[in-house]
Amino acid sequence: MEMLVVIAVMALILLLVTGYGPPRSHRLGAQAAARQVAEAMRAARGRAIAQGQPMGLILPHLPNWLAVSVQAPPGGIVFAPDGSASGGQVRLDGEGQDVAVTADWLTGRVQIDAN
Repeated sequence: MEMLVVIAVMALILLLVTGYGPPRSHRLGAQAAARQVAEAMRAARGRAIAQGQPMGLILPHLPNWLAVSVQAPPGGIVFAPDGSASGGQVRLDGEGQDVAVTADWLTGRVQIDAN
């Protein structure tokens, strides 16, 4: 009888976990989105260097709960063939999380700043 109760409780827990999925953290989601944006910036910089022509940043698909704002010169964030960039910042705000991904104008270095 005890074994049946244990199996029933385990089945109930399994049903709850698979039905609702694992708990989600907005902090982890914002950090993951920032890493995606940083990777897109680094990829655009690499393509600009490899192809010898300027490449603009194309943002990846990000979660709907994040508010995305781009602070950049007119024309957006553009990476030059020498590795430099026009400079700029992509801010991700949502659910109390604030993360900024910055491209340095002189070196093209990409940095993630969590606030």
